[in-house]
Amino acid sequence: MTRVPVQERRADLVQAAIQVATREGLAATTTRRIAQELGISVGIVHYCFRSKEELLHEVIRVIAEAQVVAARSAITSSGDLASSVRNAFLAFWQLVETTPEAQLLTYELTSWALRNAETEPLAREQRASQLAGIVEILSEISKATEVDWSVPAEQLARMTLAVLDGVTLGWLVDRDTASAVQTLQMFADQLLALAA
Repeated sequence: MTRVPVQERRADLVQAAIQVATREGLAATTTRRIAQELGISVGIVHYCFRSKEELLHEVIRVIAEAQVVAARSAITSSGDLASSVRNAFLAFWQLVETTPEAQLLTYELTSWALRNAETEPLAREQRASQLAGIVEILSEISKATEVDWSVPAEQLARMTLAVLDGVTLGWLVDRDTASAVQTLQMFADQLLALAA
């Protein structure tokens, strides 16, 4: 059996956890089931992660990072604010449509974490990670377009996350892509109005 470096094994375990959770639900995502997914012993899972909660923390980070990467890739270098904002929303939306199970998992993780005082910090970490990612995108748009926001980035991030969560959850229920995209475009226009 080939020895796999710990960082690579951790990345494999995170992906296995995402696959199990999106396919079978969070309740079924035990360390034993994750180990089975990779054909390894449970001991290897516990060697790489101290607990299921630590592993799920990394799942949250990976999903949030994918959202930021998608939005960041759409920021134009032309200095056009409107294009950068709209493209960032559309790139995020394309990720939602291509990974609906992962998006659903974020809501499932939040609900699961909030039900237990021991895991509640995971929900706060997930939200903080999402907000930090949005602040980062707003900052990059500001730098690329040489435009400042008339409202603090943290406040804009909270507003943006509320809209993204609402639109995404609504779409997961009704799969009405046209309405979801239209709502995001209208919100992008509102966001653009807050550029100084």
